[in-house]
Amino acid sequence: MERFNERGMLIIPNPVHETAATEKILVVGRLFCPNGHSLISNRAVFNGYPGIMVRVRTGQKEGLVALSPIYGSKTRIAMDIDLVKGEIVDLYCPHCDVLLPVHSPCSCGADLIAFFPTRDVDFTDCVAICNRVDCINSRILINDEVISLSMLDAF
Repeated sequence: MERFNERGMLIIPNPVHETAATEKILVVGRLFCPNGHSLISNRAVFNGYPGIMVRVRTGQKEGLVALSPIYGSKTRIAMDIDLVKGEIVDLYCPHCDVLLPVHSPCSCGADLIAFFPTRDVDFTDCVAICNRVDCINSRILINDEVISLSMLDAF
């Protein structure tokens, strides 16, 4: 890559455009509730990928929320419910209404909720998402090892 253009000006790559074409991303393609229902839905699509659909309840409020399946993205679409920053919500399967299980406590004081990539309920292979609105903590576990964005080059 050239450092200077034809006029001698320093070329500084735009990280948004440079990484968008070359950056590796991890997309969750399938997730299940403990009863085996798929949580992936085409009702909300994020950058061409179907979203993760959950039912959210807090107090007297209830509604569907679609979460981005792209690891590291905090994008979501709330349907039928207004989410309040900092609020802790309960997450349910939109099909059978089972409460999604807690994987572990989150560092923010809420809980990391488990979603399973197979119909087996295995906490060593799961996706865990914080149930506090706008908390950035989430993780993917494979064989009980936390997968980070920096590890994507190994795949």
